[in-house]
Amino acid sequence: MNRRAFLRIGTSPASFRGSAHASDQRADAIGSLTPWRGSAGDGWDYAKAAHLLRRAMIGPVDAEIRRAVDEGLDATIGRLLSRFDPSFYLIEDWVGDDSFEYFAPEEGPLLEVWLKEKLRRRERLGRWWLKVIVDSPVSIQERMTIFWHSHFVSDIRVVENAEWMYPQIALFRREALGNFRELTREVSKGLAMLKYLDGVESYVGDTESHINENYARELMELFTMGVTDWEGRPNYTQRDVSEVARALSGWTRKPSAQGPPYSDIAAEFVPSRWDAGSKTFLGRSGSFATDDVIDIIFTERADQVAKFICGKLYEAFVYNVIDRDVVAEMAELLKRSDWEIRPVIEALLRSGHFYDRANIGALPKSMVDYYVGLVRSLGVGDVDDFLPEGEVPHNSLSGRMMRAGQMLLYPPSVKGWAGGRAWVSSAALPIRQKFAVDVVEEKIGYPWQGEWVKLLTIDPITIARGFPSPNDIHALAADMARFLLPLPPTEREMERLYLALLDGGVDYEWSIDDPDQQPGRRIRKFLKTAFQLAKYQLY
Repeated sequence: MNRRAFLRIGTSPASFRGSAHASDQRADAIGSLTPWRGSAGDGWDYAKAAHLLRRAMIGPVDAEIRRAVDEGLDATIGRLLSRFDPSFYLIEDWVGDDSFEYFAPEEGPLLEVWLKEKLRRRERLGRWWLKVIVDSPVSIQERMTIFWHSHFVSDIRVVENAEWMYPQIALFRREALGNFRELTREVSKGLAMLKYLDGVESYVGDTESHINENYARELMELFTMGVTDWEGRPNYTQRDVSEVARALSGWTRKPSAQGPPYSDIAAEFVPSRWDAGSKTFLGRSGSFATDDVIDIIFTERADQVAKFICGKLYEAFVYNVIDRDVVAEMAELLKRSDWEIRPVIEALLRSGHFYDRANIGALPKSMVDYYVGLVRSLGVGDVDDFLPEGEVPHNSLSGRMMRAGQMLLYPPSVKGWAGGRAWVSSAALPIRQKFAVDVVEEKIGYPWQGEWVKLLTIDPITIARGFPSPNDIHALAADMARFLLPLPPTEREMERLYLALLDGGVDYEWSIDDPDQQPGRRIRKFLKTAFQLAKYQLY
């Protein structure tokens, strides 16, 4: 659907329906990785800095955008591409251990305690990740970690144990901008993926073979090359799937040095479980194992692999209909860089194509961007999910995200989250808008002994004071609109926003310091009005 048409239509669910072709939406975009240099009247400014931070991280605050404007593009990209080590708050009692109690005790009280602890760790791992995002500095790290999580998909409900899931997420974080080929290799040998796609069940025995093809198929279809190339030619055959499955056999859980009932968090290769026979794959023959077939994929299908993963990166950072000219340039750079992701991402974020006006405010926010981004950008306090004590209520941040369709660690299928218009479907849109309004009105909570326990709170006065001129009602309205919306509001939209902040008052009487002016209530009204605009659904 044409972004401009969407903005003209408004905020009704029907606004997000429809189909489009690339030519309808990309005709005015610069189709090249040529670096952006700026031009007269089109220099580095708040809009471009905000676009960069919104796409490369989650929920930037106004101060971070203003700092990016002051420091310039080079310094900002330098900070975005830097790593940081997250705190282990919420999971510090078990993360980093080499093993954990895997086998359940016999029926009775000990079994109940064991099951409760298992579920507690799974639930806290997801909540911890949300907190890492909210506490993140200016960095692309968590954006890329989520990207890989939705690419090399594993579901904690199938993986079952947080202790097996965490190493995969840590790998994505550590190699967020690393080598795609080596990342594919490590994921293939990780216990989370081996458990999720039945690799631990793929082996040869003394009398029969138990080869499972699940991971072999997804390795090619979803994780590396795709089913067909750009010309529609098949990239592999069913015979290739069968041969790769044989090569991938032999992996299983590594026994813990502590012995039963403990399990190690890693996998190990057991030669006696591996099909050591000759295989033929993509024109090569040999007694292939895991590393061999991955090397063959990245050699014999290098062009297809590079275009496939660069297309997904383009969809994540630029637009959900790829520009083949730009993706082809990204793919060539990826191959020249020996599969290093960082040069590709840096070139994309520096390109004139990325800053083309047609690409700004053109992507629907994912649920993570909408929910967690709102929490981070507004400095929402008292977030129940980030507190270690007690159970998390059903009405919590993570609970609402689960019902909305994107809670990290719980992908809907091996294909990950569909994204795009799915985020703003007729079913999703009212849920999203209600969340934003409920945050502003502090209605996220639950009744307890005749009182309302708030789970998320905001301080509207503190929010307003973060802008340069909080006592100038005209400047404040303009600054907040520029911060909240990825595109300039129309005259009519700006009038709505300004009147919401004015709220029947007189402009010259406005003072952020005068409680008689009820600035807190009026700022909340402004926020609710902004959250109802179609533009707020985009970034």
